[in-house]
Amino acid sequence: MNDLLAELAPRFEEYGLRVDAHQPRMHDAGYDLDLVLSRGGAHQAFAMQLKARPTLSNLAPLRTHGSGSVPLLVGATSVSARSADNFRRAGIQFIDAAGNASIRFGDVLIDVRGRRADIEPPHPERERGGNLFSTARSQVAFALLQWPRLWKRPQREIAEAAGVSLGQANDALRMFRQSGFGPGGNRSDSELLDLWVASFPQGLGQKLTLATYRGSVDEFRKVDAEDPVFLGGPALSGELAADDLLRPASLTIYVAGLDPMLPVKNRWRSDGDGNITVRRRFWTTPPHESQDHDGPLTGLRNAPAVLVYADLMASDDPRVRGVAPEWRGRLDRHESDR
Repeated sequence: MNDLLAELAPRFEEYGLRVDAHQPRMHDAGYDLDLVLSRGGAHQAFAMQLKARPTLSNLAPLRTHGSGSVPLLVGATSVSARSADNFRRAGIQFIDAAGNASIRFGDVLIDVRGRRADIEPPHPERERGGNLFSTARSQVAFALLQWPRLWKRPQREIAEAAGVSLGQANDALRMFRQSGFGPGGNRSDSELLDLWVASFPQGLGQKLTLATYRGSVDEFRKVDAEDPVFLGGPALSGELAADDLLRPASLTIYVAGLDPMLPVKNRWRSDGDGNITVRRRFWTTPPHESQDHDGPLTGLRNAPAVLVYADLMASDDPRVRGVAPEWRGRLDRHESDR
């Protein structure tokens, strides 16, 4: 542990940061160091976790530790580009021995990307436990977040809603509960949502993507006017689902399968920068849940609200990410009404 902190010392010095580190006062505090960083007149206390190769999943159980509002700072031998992106989306600050970093406090802002370690460290974390947000577990997490009553329903219903096997649903529930989520756990659905959304762009969202196109989003045409609305029909997400909050410039749509006539019918092109993303529809609304969140009873319907939120947050457009908090507020109000 002290060796890793020593590895990081030159990087702190490079960025002009003064470091004051002490062992936590509490036994089993859930982090490694009480740390204060200072530069100029700005200073910030952190709960620091030291790890060789941190990921969003293996840090998840640590985020609730620390005192009060003291933020987590991850110190690492190496942070992969994927993990760094996930950390930034989840609001987790970090620094590694190569100098990759995301640290902010007061008037200090350090954002360094793309540096490579001289020696690739071992992967002990990959050998112990799995990815909390693998494709199947991420689908289960979505179902539990969209329909929280599923926590207390039979696992077969969870599997059907999430579009996974019974064994995969059982595995996901076990891992979530071991991480402190679910009824009786010490971590909130809000935190699970934060972590799931942060993992979505390079995790489940990427796995579900069938194709990207370029074209107009002013109107969407189904291949067959008789395509079903409820079971397997196209579901709109992202900007077009939130068109009361902003003027849509992109489209995300979930379909049961990619019909080759879909881009033809809508005059989409596959060249150039895409503004239309077609993803696989995987979920089934549980029979005991209403479908009011999906939209009108006729025509095109919105994807479930939790998925729309993930697609808004996955956007690189600040205009889109700017309306995501308002959409999340609707999620919170919907949950309080249940």
